[in-house]
Amino acid sequence: MDQQNSSTGSSTGIMDKVRQGATTQLGTQKDKATDGIGTVAQAVRQTSQQLRSQQHDTIANYIDQAAQQLEQFSTRLREKDVGELMRDAQQFARRRPAVFVTSAFALGLLGARFLKSSRDGEYRNNGRNSYASTSRDYSSTDYRTNSPSQSPTTTSPTRVGTERF
Repeated sequence: MDQQNSSTGSSTGIMDKVRQGATTQLGTQKDKATDGIGTVAQAVRQTSQQLRSQQHDTIANYIDQAAQQLEQFSTRLREKDVGELMRDAQQFARRRPAVFVTSAFALGLLGARFLKSSRDGEYRNNGRNSYASTSRDYSSTDYRTNSPSQSPTTTSPTRVGTERF
C-alpha cells in the first residue's frame, strides 16, 4: 500500500512540475503577445497621425479608436495571469460555443499562414536567392535546346504563346 501511495505521490509531483512549466511558458508567451499588441497599437497611432497631417481626420478618428481598443486589450491581457485567462476562455466557450469554435478555427488559419510565410521567407533568404550569385544566367537559357535563347531585340520573328511542351 505504501508503494502505491509513493507512486501516486511521484506522479502528482511530475504533474505539478509539468503544470508549472506549462504555466511559465504560457506566461512568457502572454508577455510576448502583449508586447506585440502594444507595438501594433503604436504603429496604428502613427498611421492615424500621418492621416491627420494629410487632412483625413474622419479616418484618423476611426484608426485612433482601433488603437485605443488594442491598447485596452493589451492592458487587460497583461494584468491577468494565465489561470484567469484559461478560466475566461472556458467560460466564453461555454457561453458561446459557435463563436469560440469559429474563432479558434480562424486563429488556427492565421497561425498556419504566419508560420508558412515565415518559413517561406527563411527559404527565400537561405535557398533560392543564394543561387542568384552564380555566374551562369539561367533566365536566358532555352531549356529545350540547352543553349542561350534569343534576346527580345533580335530581328527573327517570335510567336508568343504558340510553343507546345
